[in-house]
Amino acid sequence: MIDDLELAVMNCFQDTRILCPACSGSRKKSKEKTLSVKIDGPDKIYHCFHCEAAGKVSTKPPTASLRDELEEFLKAPGQPNVIEMPSATHDRELREFMGSRKISEATYRKYGVVTDIRWFGKKQGEALAMGFVYGSSEEPSAVKWRSLKGKAFTQSGAAQTFYGLENLPEDMTDVPLVICEGEIDCLSVAQAFADSDTKMAVVSVPNGAPAKHIRNDDGTKFNYLWEARELLESCSKIILATDHDGPGDILKQEIGRRVGLGKCWEVKFTTELKDANAVLCAEGPGRLKEIIEAATPMPLAGVYRASDYSDEVQELYEAGGTGKGLSTGFDSLDDLITIAPGLYVVTGMPGHGKSTWISALAVNTAKLHGMRWAICSMETPVKIFVLKLASLYNGKPFFEGPTERMSKDELRTAMQWIDEHFVFLENLDGEVATLQSIIDRTKSAILRKSVSGLVIDPYNCLESKHESEHLGISEMLSRITSFSAAHQLSTFLVAHPTKQPYDAKSKPLDGNAISGSHSFNSKADVGISLFLEGNDNQPIVNIWKSRFHWIAKRGQQKLQYHVATGRFSDLEEEDFDWSLGDDMSEKPNAFKP
Repeated sequence: MIDDLELAVMNCFQDTRILCPACSGSRKKSKEKTLSVKIDGPDKIYHCFHCEAAGKVSTKPPTASLRDELEEFLKAPGQPNVIEMPSATHDRELREFMGSRKISEATYRKYGVVTDIRWFGKKQGEALAMGFVYGSSEEPSAVKWRSLKGKAFTQSGAAQTFYGLENLPEDMTDVPLVICEGEIDCLSVAQAFADSDTKMAVVSVPNGAPAKHIRNDDGTKFNYLWEARELLESCSKIILATDHDGPGDILKQEIGRRVGLGKCWEVKFTTELKDANAVLCAEGPGRLKEIIEAATPMPLAGVYRASDYSDEVQELYEAGGTGKGLSTGFDSLDDLITIAPGLYVVTGMPGHGKSTWISALAVNTAKLHGMRWAICSMETPVKIFVLKLASLYNGKPFFEGPTERMSKDELRTAMQWIDEHFVFLENLDGEVATLQSIIDRTKSAILRKSVSGLVIDPYNCLESKHESEHLGISEMLSRITSFSAAHQLSTFLVAHPTKQPYDAKSKPLDGNAISGSHSFNSKADVGISLFLEGNDNQPIVNIWKSRFHWIAKRGQQKLQYHVATGRFSDLEEEDFDWSLGDDMSEKPNAFKP
């Protein structure tokens, strides 16, 4: 068992002074940092100038039990804060650097910028650095250090929140929130509005912009959005002032999708002056203020110029003019349909495999592309849905049967994977689900888990208080479409048919078989039906509506179904017996919903 003193030392990653766990609790000056820690190659040497505790701790990789102890130590209340604020100041150097960036002393002092000598690795070694403090100077959660003579960064602690939160006004009512890509840009915007009567709040992200689109994100990189969810929800206008380059555009789109494009505005920097500080240095605070105030709504609704879509058009051109969405995981089906943001309406006769196919599709896209899904299944208990997903993931049945059942280890692995890629929107209070409750919970899932797919199964179970069924359905679909567009969400809406044509057993249904068919036909981006053909019970995916031909096109495709696991697959080349027969154990591939 390692003691608290050594655990505290192990959590230091640079020469520093911290509270001594051995004696600080018994001293009159309990806040005095008397424990000195010095990094010496692979060891951390410590010495307390009060109680004379001394020794060294090896930095070799800790054992599993030691990692557990360290985690518990860091979680325990009342442990010493190892983020040490520097006592020395380098006012002249900091003033000169900030002056070169056109940021006044009043502004950077307001944001608590500090200085110290820091180690930036072998390439640069020790250098004078400025520190951007996250949290208050009394209780900082982290300090990001940047060399005054270069762009090298290091950190004390880990910045996991917006920078600048402590300087936001208490009352954010009607105050726009500007989100920048870096701390210097945050200070630049603050400088631009320092002498203005216009109220403008500004923060910056803690970890910069991603170099490429993040498809397999568990929410960790954008956790700062979740931490600030109450702030973001309360803001009616969020201005995204990211850099005018590839990573900046990706950051802007990712924040917009998670927060909701409906409340997001974007700043138009140029190639020559690509960020807030570049504008401040070249053209002054007045011009930067003008650019921030001239922010335009992110494309969602309204009237725009063709140039507003130049990046998207360029992507379509470079993709060969197709602009296809993501693969479904079925090679034979990808020629008909791909997965992109929008509304997918799925219908079909009861028992023809609508929910089963959507589950298989969700698992495929999660495996292939790292998509994360929010599932609102109002006819299937969550525990049953989870075991179906486990079978789809493992390719083995959950229950005993004629084929090998998944092991406990395989189930455990599947559950961990499902936890990473699925969340479930369940009404545990017994109330009938409303569309608004689903939207609210999905917003949280987008912000927290980076969800990009939503399943509502079926829409018929949603509570509707509209007197007119037709107008109620039209309004519901409009809201789902707008919500999906605002968050770049692929939404699959299951709609049970209420009309059974005379030939329903010989050909697939389409949108005309759904109650309120006019709205479903006109507002769906893609319309899909599942159909079991004749007596063979062979599943057919039928595309009966496509708004954009590069995302989907009308047509049909037969698939193969595996009863034991619930999996669909492309047809095998050899002949396949699709007849149901009397003995299901002899026909393991016949469809059984």
